[in-house]
Amino acid sequence: MNGAAEYIKNNKKEIAFVLIVSVIALFFRIISLKNAGDLWIDEIYTYYFSSKNSIFEVIKGLYTEDLHTPLYFILLHLWMKFCAFFGAGENDTMIRLLGFIPSFLTVPLAYFAGKKFFNKKTGAYASSILAFSPFLIYYTTELRFYGMACFLTLLSSYYFVKFIKQNDGAKIPLVISNLLLLYTFNISFVYVFFQFLTAVIFSKNKKEILRLYLITGLLYLPALIMTLHGIFSYRNTICSFGRDIFIFKPAFFSIFLQSYFSGNFFYGTQNNYEYNAFILKHLFNIKNIFLILFPVIFCVTGFIRGFIKAFAEKNKTLIILLLPSVLFLGFEFIMASLGLMSLTIRYTLISYPVIVLGVAFGLNSFKNTRFIKLLFVFYLISISAFLFSKMSPLDKDVEFGTPLKSTLDRLNIIKKDDYVLIPVMGKLYRRYTPKAHYLDFEITDMLLNDVRKYYGLVFDEDTINKINRKNAREILYDYTVYNTKSAQLENYLKKYFKELKSGTKFIVLINNMNTVESMSELYTKPDSEKKRLYYKNSLYYMLMTRIVFDILDISNQNLKLKTKFIINDSKHSDNNTGVFVFVKE
Repeated sequence: MNGAAEYIKNNKKEIAFVLIVSVIALFFRIISLKNAGDLWIDEIYTYYFSSKNSIFEVIKGLYTEDLHTPLYFILLHLWMKFCAFFGAGENDTMIRLLGFIPSFLTVPLAYFAGKKFFNKKTGAYASSILAFSPFLIYYTTELRFYGMACFLTLLSSYYFVKFIKQNDGAKIPLVISNLLLLYTFNISFVYVFFQFLTAVIFSKNKKEILRLYLITGLLYLPALIMTLHGIFSYRNTICSFGRDIFIFKPAFFSIFLQSYFSGNFFYGTQNNYEYNAFILKHLFNIKNIFLILFPVIFCVTGFIRGFIKAFAEKNKTLIILLLPSVLFLGFEFIMASLGLMSLTIRYTLISYPVIVLGVAFGLNSFKNTRFIKLLFVFYLISISAFLFSKMSPLDKDVEFGTPLKSTLDRLNIIKKDDYVLIPVMGKLYRRYTPKAHYLDFEITDMLLNDVRKYYGLVFDEDTINKINRKNAREILYDYTVYNTKSAQLENYLKKYFKELKSGTKFIVLINNMNTVESMSELYTKPDSEKKRLYYKNSLYYMLMTRIVFDILDISNQNLKLKTKFIINDSKHSDNNTGVFVFVKE
């Protein structure tokens, strides 16, 4: 206690700076949390697995239906129980607090890591960048494990450098922080592997390194088994994330740079962005220069300066700190470019705080410190301009389900005796819909999980016996691009149509009408153009659209369409929900 008091007494300015930066970071994150809206698809997946009846069921659900490691989901399961005990229930804001705390702590941790390994100015630059970062702010308040993984990576990196350079009590904390990271984010095993390689290169005691990482590996085995089971099961699906949804394009590197170093943060997953700030004809646009080009160039220059200086001066501390993260990013880019893994900007998050420390070191290494400080203030002003703009992550307002729920409640659409089909993400969407008879049908599971019980609801036996991921696009061409209705799906739906009683309804909710409507253009083209578009576009979204059209056509032919309307699920996107209400004549 006396030691802490003495430290505070002797470092008042430093403590004051960390408190100010932390308060600023907290201010931005509280606003973001307050304006986060309800859960979007990935968050509802998190809720879906974590809301099981027991920890065993949480782990079982992840093992059979997913490939993520269980720590965050287990903690969220317990956190939701805790919230319910105190009457907070399953409030979206309350359950998001679980990831809020560790992600927020990344800011002060970055300061102390920078100070410990370099100097106070490096820590100040790093913590300031992270405090204002739209990228980190967004994932601080998301109900996913990314923000927590970000903090754990920095914690692991801190103890890793300390262990290699000093070995003063860092061994056990390094093992613990690595295990927490490994059990939080499945792809982190690649990062820890590159950390191990870095240790082998720079550590003098190879035997101790081998023993340390062997222990870590053995304790990680249960999570590795879960991940490998998910990967191998996923290899048997019709569609691939890497090939059929998140197709890698070289322009992703532009997303990466803008998200890491400017306020122009891309949290979406589409592949059709226009990177105007990086197109030559837009270089003289003052807005783009200030908001995007300047902050990216400023930070990239700092990182390159630091990286070169580290090797030129043989600064092993910075090299040891940066190398696992740089290799991890390189691995992700290479694997994605080969079509072997999907890649969105959030998958790179665990390297982010370490890369920022590299930027901070580089900025502090310039001789003209006054000029750099002036540019840094200008950089923070640029980022702040985004934080208070219409595209700010402080105003997520996801609204995946709130407008849907309020509209359905107000119009009294769904009653407990009605039959409801939500073909896309139905098991998740039910969080926002009343109790009713829900059909056991999931397009997402059919196309992206190895759940063959759904194949027979749409495809004939011959197709099921032949189809696999490699030949799915060719085999399903006729079904996808022509109006060849699925007899199997018709028989499946008619079974429920027979159960409809007078006064009950058959309701279809399509939660991505924007995609369905955009893909419908395919069916208006001549045959030659259909083939070109078919092989150019995502198989997942085309198949999803075809099956949705079948459901609506079959329902129209057997029932009477009483009403239909669109609910806007978001103020910031066109992710609309189509509501189709059928009755038996």
